[in-house]
Amino acid sequence: MAGTGPTSASDHHHDELVTSITNRLKQISETSFNYRLLPVPDKLRKTHKEAFLPKEVSIGPFYHHGKQWKAMEDHKWRYLQRFLEQTQKQLKECVEVIKKLADRARKCYLEKIDLNSDEFITMILVDGAFTIELFLSNRSPDRQTKNDVIFDKQKKWMISNVRRDMSLMENQLPFFVLDDLFNFAYGSQLGELPSLLELAYDFFGSGVNLKAERPRILDSDVKHLLDALRLWHLPAMQDAQGAGWKEAEAIPRALHLRAAGVKFRMSESNCLFDITFSEGVLYIPCLKLIPTTESFLRNVTALEHAYYKHDSYFLDYVAFLGNLINTRADAKLLIKKRIIDIENWLGHDERLAKTLAKDDEALANLFNSFGKESRFWTRNGSFCSVRQNLKAYYRSHWHWLKVRMKRNSVSKKKL
Repeated sequence: MAGTGPTSASDHHHDELVTSITNRLKQISETSFNYRLLPVPDKLRKTHKEAFLPKEVSIGPFYHHGKQWKAMEDHKWRYLQRFLEQTQKQLKECVEVIKKLADRARKCYLEKIDLNSDEFITMILVDGAFTIELFLSNRSPDRQTKNDVIFDKQKKWMISNVRRDMSLMENQLPFFVLDDLFNFAYGSQLGELPSLLELAYDFFGSGVNLKAERPRILDSDVKHLLDALRLWHLPAMQDAQGAGWKEAEAIPRALHLRAAGVKFRMSESNCLFDITFSEGVLYIPCLKLIPTTESFLRNVTALEHAYYKHDSYFLDYVAFLGNLINTRADAKLLIKKRIIDIENWLGHDERLAKTLAKDDEALANLFNSFGKESRFWTRNGSFCSVRQNLKAYYRSHWHWLKVRMKRNSVSKKKL
């Protein structure tokens, strides 16, 4: 009878095929495409290479072999030693935890990683322990040692540089690796300690005006730390993205808008993207420039290019400001209206900061470079609406302004 005989070779092959497909599906489910850690696109890197390179510390495989970060590499090992002492975990246990995560973590990087299995596990453990101890030391200064160069009060620029480096697109570990290591090390103290995301929020929020609500801070569905930083800046109530794509056309620069009757006001909103135009008044939240602002904006917009083109808040934002600030005069206007705060820009080099603040050329160049990429397709209905309303107002009022100017000119000639 059929089905009662011994398993045939074809049946065996069938089972192997099913197993192979099942394993492939499992790999895809464990690491979706959206979880890939991508390199910065070449066209962005070519024009602003320095904005994407670490200054002090490398995290992850992209810059792991760089000799210029060797000094901090030794310091990271000191953090690992402190991590083991504070948690009272055995090194063997920590290695086992990372070993279980290693395959999944490696698949998160799109490019081939030039590290063997042991080297990759070591890198993940050292960089992961460093990140966790860095956040805890920032939260509790009593954990800081006297010889810790990162928190040296005589070198305040160091912590700023490290904070910058930890938010670079190519300087990341998958967040699930950090979170699993943190939970393994401090799981018994989670009632006393903040979550890892809360610690990260405190660390990055020290230099900027972050005002995210607690539920969003605790959203663990983030790819890495830069992804979390982007999430924390988004509006509490995000606009539903439109069904179709629209071309975001350039708007007139700030001085031309003012000449057409547009008034500029600083919005009281804490969200950068809460830009509105009503009854001839353009309300824009204050952007506080600090030494790391340019690097952050370039990296977070590169992230949106890679992952969030359908939800591009930062891309739309920098393009909008890039349209407004085309010359030094435009920059001066927005500074005067307190829409751009340059008090702490370029921070620790006071001479350079005063020079650049005086002529505003650097500020104009910064946002003018963003404005060059202002023609792109977006689904962000809020920014599109503001752009359209501004252009309609400008065309209408500029037309009547020219008519009045012409009439005044004729009247003067008659006199």
